[in-house]
Amino acid sequence: MPRQPTTRRGNALRKGGCTALEAVGMVITALSAQAMIRALLNQGSEPLWGILNGVPGGLTGQMILLGLIAVVATVSGAWAHTHKEPTTERAGKPGGIRD
Repeated sequence: MPRQPTTRRGNALRKGGCTALEAVGMVITALSAQAMIRALLNQGSEPLWGILNGVPGGLTGQMILLGLIAVVATVSGAWAHTHKEPTTERAGKPGGIRD
């Protein structure tokens, strides 16, 4: 099925949505990686201030969950980064520079 042409507003929303998803993915990745490192170095502390206390498996289960959260956030941020509309037009694109 051919892709429907999007309006200027639709492109702006898509670009803004991809940028927001990319930023959220980066922040969640950084926070979960920091929590994992902090929990591994300081065994007595609770990762993320005890938010993950209900996770079965103790510290191992919490580390696995934080790792999965980091991977999902990284993948979603990377997907959003690769699906953003380019800010410049490609050479030879119709509607670009004309003779």
